Amino acid sequence: MFPAALHLSDAQISALLSQYLWPLFRILGFFMAEPLFSSHSIPRRAKVIMGIMLTIMISPLLPPMPVIPVISGAGLLVLLHQVLIGLAMGYVMRLMLTAVEMAGFFISSQMGLGFAMFFDPQHSGQVPTLSRLLSLLVLLLFLAMNGHHLMLSTLIDSFKVFPITADGLPWISYRLLAEWGIQVFSLGLLLSMPVMAALLIANVAMGVMTRAAPQFNVFSFGFPLTITIGFVVLYFMMPYFIAATQMLYQHGTELVLTLIKAKAEP
Repeated sequence: MFPAALHLSDAQISALLSQYLWPLFRILGFFMAEPLFSSHSIPRRAKVIMGIMLTIMISPLLPPMPVIPVISGAGLLVLLHQVLIGLAMGYVMRLMLTAVEMAGFFISSQMGLGFAMFFDPQHSGQVPTLSRLLSLLVLLLFLAMNGHHLMLSTLIDSFKVFPITADGLPWISYRLLAEWGIQVFSLGLLLSMPVMAALLIANVAMGVMTRAAPQFNVFSFGFPLTITIGFVVLYFMMPYFIAATQMLYQHGTELVLTLIKAKAEP
């Protein structure tokens, strides 16, 4: 005797799909933009499997889903909203890493290493070597501080702070995200300020020496001097880089929560 066939109504099938499908797309949207999980060194199949496993684990803890058919116009709109929310959250953390890369770009330009470029598959283009070095250092510090656990917990908390509904993020959240994108340049300049200040003093000193002794060959002496000073200052600022990294990711986490808590202005 075979067991009785399992009969599910359309409403039960739609409820099962919404329980897993909508959270999965927010998680996958986050994985697409977040700098650690979006790395090209992680296969796409592994990202999808990790997203499915995370969805299955957290689905019993999620608030009730809206009573909307998944295979409908409203259901597809909810799906699109979840992808955009995940992308916005991951993009915030991408901004924090971009600020560090911008600092490396400023430092390498002042040191005379702007020509030292190599192809980075993560960005699909030429990237200054120093920028890539600093970004790898920040990612390693991020892992050492269990930052990936913090990101996953923030992602899970987002379902409680901003439950899955038919409404997406308010327009003020996207405006706040754009305003924070502008601050990438100021954060990068702030991180590179110690090296920039030291190299500015060195360039002024070499300018004074050139005026005092015109026969002084500034090109043969200044280029290795600026590189040496830059790396020496970088070496001494490394202990303070940990605190700066913690501050960046703390701001990123706070911004993620601010985005999903933001309400449209009346």
